[in-house]
Amino acid sequence: MSRSDYYKKSEKYIGGTGQKEFSEKQLLKLKINFPALEEQHKISEFLLLVDKKIELMEKKYDSLKLYKKCLVQQIFSQEIRFKNSENMFNDWKNRKLSDFLFEHKLKSTGNEEVYSVSVHKGLVNQIEHLGRDFSSKNTSKYNLVKPGDIVYTKSPTGEFPLGIIKQSQINKDVIVSPLYGVFSPETFDLGYILNEYFESEVNTYNYLHPIVQKGAKNTMNISNKTFLSKTLFVPTDKNEQKLIHTILAKINKKIDSVEQQLEKIKEFKGYLLQQMFV
Repeated sequence: MSRSDYYKKSEKYIGGTGQKEFSEKQLLKLKINFPALEEQHKISEFLLLVDKKIELMEKKYDSLKLYKKCLVQQIFSQEIRFKNSENMFNDWKNRKLSDFLFEHKLKSTGNEEVYSVSVHKGLVNQIEHLGRDFSSKNTSKYNLVKPGDIVYTKSPTGEFPLGIIKQSQINKDVIVSPLYGVFSPETFDLGYILNEYFESEVNTYNYLHPIVQKGAKNTMNISNKTFLSKTLFVPTDKNEQKLIHTILAKINKKIDSVEQQLEKIKEFKGYLLQQMFV
């Protein structure tokens, strides 16, 4: 039964001029069309197949996410090392973020779209992400984000109580809140690796916790200079950076593909259910 049919059938059973409610007795008087038992059985079998497909795709998606998470952990702990032909790449080093992230301090030119930063999607158009533009009318002080830049939000988001750190993988300049820190990485590949490292809420918390001061109403006090002051163990060989980027990008592409398939199956199920009860 469609929503409009439901309202048409229920109108005559509802009385009064205030908030309209069904009594149990009135609800039992509603007449609803159902398919014959044989058709019910066929519909049930088909929907069970669709649900099974959704369940399998969800398991595949979760497995890929877990595999990537474990792989990133093994790469950073050096349990996995890579070779350049026959030789190992140069050793990783503990480096201050300020040695390979640089604050360019560029501002909006007035022509860029306003973007937000999402835990799962990274940088995303603010209207698409939040439904409307929350930026001020004057965006001249908004920070410019170039493709490949690293953005630190400095605000709690879900499982990231100290903020999230993402690389812009948008192929154009955009702008973000002036409260965010924006930094250009030494190489795009190293920026991509940092993005994957800080996808972990544990890694993000461990890096930020010693340097973030939380105030009243969950506000955070951390300067861009302080954000860059700690060290990370990172690859120094640009060829290894590129190789790690390539490997992780292939896994991300597979994850995105499975996620898209999953969404299509869910949409298909929703469409079927809608058509059945028209």
